[in-house]
This record gives sequence, structure tokens and C-alpha cells, in this order.
Amino acid sequence: MTNNLEGKVALITGATSGNGRTLTRNFLRRGARVVGTGRRAELGEKIAEDLGELAANYHFVAGDVTSVASCEEMVRGAVDRFGRLDILVNNAGVLGDPGLVDSHEATEEWWDAIIDTNLKGAFFCSKYALAQMVEQRSGVIVNVASINGATSPIARMAAYNASKAGLVQLSKSQAIEYADRGIRSLVVILGGVDGETGTQAREALTRYVRGADAVMRQEDSKDVVMPSEGVADAIATLASDDCAQITGAEVAVDMGVTAGALNSTFIYMTASGVWKV
Repeated sequence: MTNNLEGKVALITGATSGNGRTLTRNFLRRGARVVGTGRRAELGEKIAEDLGELAANYHFVAGDVTSVASCEEMVRGAVDRFGRLDILVNNAGVLGDPGLVDSHEATEEWWDAIIDTNLKGAFFCSKYALAQMVEQRSGVIVNVASINGATSPIARMAAYNASKAGLVQLSKSQAIEYADRGIRSLVVILGGVDGETGTQAREALTRYVRGADAVMRQEDSKDVVMPSEGVADAIATLASDDCAQITGAEVAVDMGVTAGALNSTFIYMTASGVWKV
């Protein structure tokens, strides 16, 4: 693994579990100083215990991206600790509970919980990060979206689909707005990842197709799930100076699902046994 993030300061939201946890370790191994954020303080502190020598460059700030004040505190915590902010990864996201809801039965609470975390949180974390990056005249924002917000929305996940589609346009807007100030923004379109949110989505789909008591076995989804370490490698590379010319881009990290859109998704899901026909 290269040290292509040497000396960079990165803020990673949703760092306490799943993909965010993997991102944190990956960035640290590449030489970055990392501020992780999340709502569950005990998990954030537990990460430090597991990092060994890497923990010296790790700092945790408890916070909730649905709170604008908390978004500001997260960015301030990173700058106060390490003196600058070079990279923001808007990774925090939720699928919503329940995972699948017919739109005519959706509640305001269900909609707000998803949009406030996935889209509002990304916007306001970016707002405060951008203020610091404008002063530095440099910085990178990576917004973590999904195939659901690109070419492959899934029925009964309207709020999640909309939130991830919103991240695509948010990234393009940021890229255009701040290109003349040395700041890049791009969006990563993720397929299935072996983290908590991805597992929750696949289990929700399995129950919907097979019945409320159905259980998804891990081996059933092995062909459509990417290792989180590989995803972290891609995000770290995009955030590094190796990709200094890339901004405003949609980068698919999805095993080719969006290349074939719904047809490819259908083939993968049926071949793996997650969907039965």
C-alpha cells in the first residue's frame, strides 16, 4: 500500500462501523491523519484501541450529521486537532427502518430520517469543510453515493434512492463552484459492500421477495458484494493527489452493475440466489 495520503488530514463521517471503519484504517495506513465521527461514542473510542501504532494519528469526534451544529463541531474538531482539513469523506448514511416502504404508506419521520442523514448531513458537513478549504485554497470532498441513486434505483426505497441521487448533483455543484479555489469534489457510486447498510438492504430485499421469515445466508450474496477494503482503496486513491485532475466526476465502484443498469443487477441477484425466479 502506497503512502499517497502522507501528511493529509481527513474527516470521515460514519466512521464507527462498516465501510467508514475500513476507510479510517485504510487512510491511516496511507499516511493520513484521520478524524472519525459517529453517533456512537463508545464505538469511536473502541476503534482507537484496535489501531495499535496507527492510533497516534487518529482522533474521534462524537456527532450526528443530522444536526447542523454537530456538523460544524466535527469540522472544528478536525482543524483544532490537526491544524487543517484536506479531505472530507461524506460516508455517513442510513437505509431507514423499515428498509422497504411503499411510497403511499411512507411517513414523514421515515423520509426525514433518511434525507437528513444521507443528504442534509453531507451538505452541511461540506459547508463547514469548504470554509476551511477555501482558506487553504485546497481540499477534496468525496461523497459516497449508491447505484440506487444512479441507474439502478430499487422499488420501495424512494427516500434512499432520492438521497443518493441528490449526492450526485451535490458533488457536481461543489466541483463547479469551487474549482477556481483549488477544491475538488466527486461522487463514488457504490454497489453492494460487505458493511452494515449493504447487509441490511440485502436482508430487506430477501424478506420482501421470499417472505417475512426468510433469512439471507452470507453465501447467497457473495457474487454481488464487494469487500470493503477494496472500496476503501478506491476512495483513498481518488482523494489523493494521484487523482488531482478528477473533479465533478461520478466514479462507479460497483463491479459493473451500472454499466448494465437493471439488467446487470437482475443477472447478479438471480445468479447468486438472492432473487428467485
